[in-house]
Amino acid sequence: MGIADQIKAKSKVVSPGVPVATVIRSGEAEIGFQQISELIHEKGIDYLGPLPADTQRITTFSGGIHTAAKEQAAAKALQSFLTSPDRVQDLKKHGLQPG
Repeated sequence: MGIADQIKAKSKVVSPGVPVATVIRSGEAEIGFQQISELIHEKGIDYLGPLPADTQRITTFSGGIHTAAKEQAAAKALQSFLTSPDRVQDLKKHGLQPG
């Protein structure tokens, strides 16, 4: 975006595992960027919306089942449940974009 030099002194990078919302709530930061699903339901902050598409870094989640898994049927049932068209609205409600 060409603004790195202008915002560097005002920027704060949180440690791994620290939710961005905690530094916003505490007043250490006024604005933060994190995955939508991590921000959308946080109390004490206003979720503003996604970044422009050309600046997004998309995280793709996938699932797999080990060939020697003891509970393969249950794992397949869970995977089917999570990827069912019936789950689309639930996923979107939590800030995810099913593919």
